[in-house]
Amino acid sequence: MTQWTNEGGAGISARRLSQIANVPASSIYHHFGSLEQLLLVAQEGACDAAALWCEARLDEMAGPPIAANGFAAAFAALIDEWAVGQRGLAFAWRECQLLGMRDPRFRPISQRWSALWSNFWARFGGHVGLADHARLTQYVFDSESYFHMFRWRRVVDRAGLDEFCRGWGAWLTGLPAPPSPWRDFARLEAMRGLPPLPDRDETTARIAAAAATVIARAGTAGLTHRAVAAEADLTLGVVSHKFRTVADLLRAAFETIYIRSAGASERDPPPTPRGSREELLRQMAGLQQRSATDSGVEDLFIAVARDPALHQFAAQLRYRRGHTSGAYLRALVAPGRVVSSLDAALFSAFMTGQIRARRFGIECAPGEKLAQLMALIDRP
Repeated sequence: MTQWTNEGGAGISARRLSQIANVPASSIYHHFGSLEQLLLVAQEGACDAAALWCEARLDEMAGPPIAANGFAAAFAALIDEWAVGQRGLAFAWRECQLLGMRDPRFRPISQRWSALWSNFWARFGGHVGLADHARLTQYVFDSESYFHMFRWRRVVDRAGLDEFCRGWGAWLTGLPAPPSPWRDFARLEAMRGLPPLPDRDETTARIAAAAATVIARAGTAGLTHRAVAAEADLTLGVVSHKFRTVADLLRAAFETIYIRSAGASERDPPPTPRGSREELLRQMAGLQQRSATDSGVEDLFIAVARDPALHQFAAQLRYRRGHTSGAYLRALVAPGRVVSSLDAALFSAFMTGQIRARRFGIECAPGEKLAQLMALIDRP
C-alpha cells in the first residue's frame, strides 16, 4: 500500500518490498506464492477498506431524506475526503485500474471496485432524490476525484471543487451551472503558467513518441532504453545518447502524452463540430472510442498525482479541460445558449468518466447515458 502511494506499481518488486517490510524476499513467495498474488491480496484488502469507508459515510448521512439541492455540498465533501483523507486507498484504486487494463488477472478486482462505487452512488443518490442519475454521477466522481488528487494550491483546489460540485448538482436538477470565480481564476493561472512546448529535432521527437507508445503498452515499468530503441527502430546507442537516463525518457514520454491529451489545445482555436444532433453524437462516440485506446494518459495522471517533479502539469490538466468537449456541447445545446468554462469542464468530466469506463472494460452505455445527460441540460 505504501509503495502504491509513494512510488507506484513500477517501484514494486519482491526485493524492494522485502527491504521495506524488513523480511527475506523468500517470505513473499512462502506466504503468497508469487508477487502477483501478493498484489491481488493487497488489492482485496484495499477494496475491503474502501467498502468500510463507504458504509461509514452512508451511516453518517442516515436519517430523513435530503432535498436534491443538498447534493452538491455532500458530493464535494465526499470527493475531498476520499481523494485527500483516504489518499492511500485512492492510489490503490487507481493502481488497480492500471493493473486490470494490462493484466487479465486483475480485471475481477478492478470490476469489484467499480461495483463498489456503483452501489455507493446509487444509495447516496436515493438519499437525495437523484437515484436515477447515479451512473452519471459515478462517471463524474471517477474523473473529478482523480483530478482532486493533483496537488496544486490547496485552498483554490478546494474552492474550485465546491464550485464544480454545485455546477453538477445544478445540471442534475435541470438548472444552469452557477458562476465559478475560483475555477476561472485557476484556469487563468494555468494558462499563464503554460510550460513551453519542447523544441525537439526529428530523432528526439521520434524517441519521445516511441517512449509514450511503450508506456501505453507496458506501463512505466516497461520503459527501458532497449524497448524504446526497438519501438523507434533506432539503435540503442542513439537513444542512450539523446536521453541518458530512464528518468529523461519518462519525462519526454509524459510531455508527449500531455501534449496529445491537453498540451497545445488552448493555443489553437477550438474545433467547430457540424451536423445534426445525431451526427454530432456519432462523432463524439468515435472520439470516445479512440480516446479509450490511449492508455498512456492513465500513467501520466497517476504520476502527476504522485510526483512533485511533475507538479507543473497539475493545473494544466485539471483546469484547462473542456476545449474539445466544450465545443461539442456548444454545438449540441440550443442556439444562443451560453456555455461557460464550468459547463465545458462538467461535460468533459462526464465524457472522461465514460472513456475511462471503456478503457477499463467496465460495462457502460455511452449513447444512452449521454442522451440522459443532454435531456437534463436541455431543460428550459
